[in-house]
Amino acid sequence: MENSFQVNKFNPNEYPLHSGTRLLEASAGTGKTFAISHLILRLITEKNIKINKILVVTFTEAAAAELSARITNRIEFALAGLESIERNQKIIAPDNVLYEWISKKGLDKRKRFQYATSLLEALENIDHADITTIHGFCRRTLKREALSTSSSLNPEIDLESKNLIEEIV
Repeated sequence: MENSFQVNKFNPNEYPLHSGTRLLEASAGTGKTFAISHLILRLITEKNIKINKILVVTFTEAAAAELSARITNRIEFALAGLESIERNQKIIAPDNVLYEWISKKGLDKRKRFQYATSLLEALENIDHADITTIHGFCRRTLKREALSTSSSLNPEIDLESKNLIEEIV
């Protein structure tokens, strides 16, 4: 029996944003952070999803910090591009993907204003975004659900589980 998935070339401006399960698989250094940053830009603008409703989970604190910085930069560059259209100036973008997005999505004045408003709000709330590690996400979830589960309000993550493993065995 064959697998029922397709392998397609990834296009960050055409990737579907509707709900459902998607898999982006790529080797190190192939642009996953770039792709995620651009998809988040599109979710904020095209789907009008608030930044604090988007969950981005990665493995390390350094990767989470990098993602947060790249998302912030992407939003700032997109805003600058939309503003340049508003002022009838040449669009300046750090890459072709963003240039293409601004060129297509920034033409309609009403949409441009809506997108700029959403992006400004996202910048104001970027510190409240869930851009974290797997452990950080689990800790926040446990903290949020502490009252309903009768758990500690300050759960501790055991990074050294040798004693626990010995106790269980």
